[in-house]
Amino acid sequence: MTSNKWVGGVVLAATIVVAGCGKHDAKAPSQVLARVNDAEITVLQLNGVLANQPQAQNNPALKQAALEQLVEQEVLVQKAAELKLDRDPDVMQAIEQSKRQILANAAAQRVVGKIDEPSQAEVDDFFAKNPGLFSARKIYDFAVFQLSSADLKAPLLDELNHSQSPDQTQVMLNKAQVKFQGKMARMPAEQLPLPLVSRLTGMKVGDVAQLQQGPQTTLLQLVHAEAAPVDAKQAKPAILTFLRSQRGQSEAHAKIEALKAAAKVVYVKRFSETASAPVPAPAAAAAPAAAKDNSLNNGLKGLQ
Repeated sequence: MTSNKWVGGVVLAATIVVAGCGKHDAKAPSQVLARVNDAEITVLQLNGVLANQPQAQNNPALKQAALEQLVEQEVLVQKAAELKLDRDPDVMQAIEQSKRQILANAAAQRVVGKIDEPSQAEVDDFFAKNPGLFSARKIYDFAVFQLSSADLKAPLLDELNHSQSPDQTQVMLNKAQVKFQGKMARMPAEQLPLPLVSRLTGMKVGDVAQLQQGPQTTLLQLVHAEAAPVDAKQAKPAILTFLRSQRGQSEAHAKIEALKAAAKVVYVKRFSETASAPVPAPAAAAAPAAAKDNSLNNGLKGLQ
């Protein structure tokens, strides 16, 4: 087990135990599910673990697995206390970072509040404007080539525009002495970046699309496309989820920017005049309302 994973496990376990500190006297005997030495594991703690697992409510095996997880965490917490790891600088920093992230997420959700439900007119409009995802939806077979963006020079790009098969593309890349990783992939439209979906409607078999993500570029060469349309009724749940997410992100950004404007923020040192997407904290999930909009990169999921 790596040190980061070990510290993360201790922090997670410590968080669960800290949440239950000071409540031992108020526990009813029926609420205690297990005892680990002098510590008790309660129904409240189990419910916290199962909060995002609705399928576990009527599944004894899943409940038992969650209880075993809590027991293992309590064993680790007690070992951490024995080793005085709560005084370890790395552990203290990880706990503080987790605490700050939890508080920030809670504040973001409270500030944004309830998001208005998208109207049927908005759903219909999105359906009509994205035929490649719905009425003209297809499932695509691609030859995928992943390579360094620096290796994709203008002469090679021009040559690739004349490729008609994956074999030809591979020959061209080898001739240019470009290192690449190749594979075949089958992807429905909703798993593709939204701008690419509209481009695909005009692509022919053999055409190559280019997706650049920083230092890496992915070439997708169309091998086959199979019609798989989705009607408005089937599409509605995924569209609603997508529109809610977009609206939540937009409102969160506006309100958080307003908070920043009202605060006195002084940058003692700047690394750049522009900021790229931040690296997420390793032990914390971003608040749903404040999450970065990755819809253009990830596509629209949930149509199948």
